[in-house]
Amino acid sequence: MQGLIINNPRLEFLRPALERWVDCIDRFNQVQGDNEAPYWHGAAANTGLLAAAAWQAELVALQQYLSKKQRDEGEREGRGDLSISSAEESIHLHASQRWPRIARLDLTAALQETTSTAKALAYASQLKAGALFVTPWKAGQHASPEELQDLVDDLQKHTACAIAWYFPYAYRKLHNELGQYYPGVALLLKQG
Repeated sequence: MQGLIINNPRLEFLRPALERWVDCIDRFNQVQGDNEAPYWHGAAANTGLLAAAAWQAELVALQQYLSKKQRDEGEREGRGDLSISSAEESIHLHASQRWPRIARLDLTAALQETTSTAKALAYASQLKAGALFVTPWKAGQHASPEELQDLVDDLQKHTACAIAWYFPYAYRKLHNELGQYYPGVALLLKQG
């Protein structure tokens, strides 16, 4: 199960990268095997996959770059997590990740926190967004197709500018040593 919704026309240039993001996840799994998923490894790893997808989509991407952060007291040196650019448009992203239980997918505070941090990333005239990676889990057994559909429905209730998700059937039994099953990943982008 995968999908992509872009609610903000300014982010439409990211569509090819978000589509190839799924391919990057699959390629990682093909090389590393069925006992490993890249989305388990946190925001930096997921940001790297998104950067790779941007390059595959013939965009350019730069991770962990120096930026001028805007604060009330003026600008200061800072670091952006990821910038993605086409010839016409560019976006600066602040990335974070959450691992909620499948039935408890309240991401409102996490999305707001990530978006608020993104607001200071660059100059006011530049496009910036929070990028919240979400790796839900379920204890003891894999999620049913109905639970995954409910999860996707819950994701779409958030006020994000773009939402992408990938819950592949092949990965539904991936779990850690604690018996937590991780069926996939979602990405919510919200303009800051």
